[in-house]
Amino acid sequence: MNYTTIMHDNEVKQNILKCSRCGLCQGVCPVYEEIKNENSTARGKLMQIWGVKKGDLRLNKKILQSLDLCLNCDKCKINCPSAVNTTGVFSKEKKLNTLGKFLNSNFMFNLKLSMLGFFSIFKKSPKLENGSRIVYFQGCIAKKLKKDFKIKGIKLKNGNFLCCALPYLTKGREDIYEKMVEHNENIIENADLVVFDCATCFSAVKNYPFKNLKNKEKLIFYTDFYKNVDIAANKNYKITYHLPCHLKSGGVELSEIENILKSFKNINYIQMQKAQDCCGFGGDFFIRHPKIAYSISMKKAKNVINTNADFVLTSCPTCLWSLQFSMFINKLINKNNKIPKVMDLNDFINNFCTVTLKKQSKTSQDANTHALFL
Repeated sequence: MNYTTIMHDNEVKQNILKCSRCGLCQGVCPVYEEIKNENSTARGKLMQIWGVKKGDLRLNKKILQSLDLCLNCDKCKINCPSAVNTTGVFSKEKKLNTLGKFLNSNFMFNLKLSMLGFFSIFKKSPKLENGSRIVYFQGCIAKKLKKDFKIKGIKLKNGNFLCCALPYLTKGREDIYEKMVEHNENIIENADLVVFDCATCFSAVKNYPFKNLKNKEKLIFYTDFYKNVDIAANKNYKITYHLPCHLKSGGVELSEIENILKSFKNINYIQMQKAQDCCGFGGDFFIRHPKIAYSISMKKAKNVINTNADFVLTSCPTCLWSLQFSMFINKLINKNNKIPKVMDLNDFINNFCTVTLKKQSKTSQDANTHALFL
């Protein structure tokens, strides 16, 4: 059985023909909002690809550049009424020459990540339990930054996973993607649960073409552990939350996170305007298209600051960077000292809250929560 989720040519054609040209993708595309260019929308990209398939257009540098104008936020895919797998089509049609394959090789990806090591040169790698059957999927950024991940009352085992492989899938490196998927599923196969703290990794792995479909049922995001516990902040705080795009595409709704935040004692939760809008960083998009990324991140910063919150929380390492960057720039430019502190939701709970189990009820959900924490 083939592991790849990259489409065959006939699947590309079927998806393009499903597109009704309604233009709803235009209304949700963060890139289009900035540059107002039809070629940056999913509809525009699909039409260019269809032109190449029919022989009306030649696959040239301009078309490849328009395919690259994508944050991989999945908003066009999620909001498409015709269920067109837009991002799947784009990944399939990214043709790489020899230089392109080298620039998107495992070696170059690891070289980019190695630069993060300078930020954690004096830190020690976190220790996790070896005997636990609850496995932690440690993403590439967490590994390089030696980020510690803890859930109070839960024993976690490091799964020693490879990259979630999304960076290779979106760059057209099907060969590397398949090998990583196979390695990671073998680890998932032997686990009871696999816990994620990175929205991108969570979404990417949930979309694996699993050989054993039961393995997909083992994947949970860490916020699930906090749905049936009592959480109290150590003092009164105003907080807001940015929903990462890939948490939404991974199946976690903003309302789920808000229900958890609203249950916190001593917390006043304030929903920011456009809480689900992209932060602008999109993996390495901010390196390839810094001007567009900067503009998107500044809009997000304005919405965050307007809440007057003490903290803005999120659940994705890249979103964390983006928010920290935009908050820093706003403080620098506007000399505003009332900038919300940026934190990962789990780190906020660990550093500023107390977590206790609710009294066990007869519901299966509560029983499962108690079993995990005991």
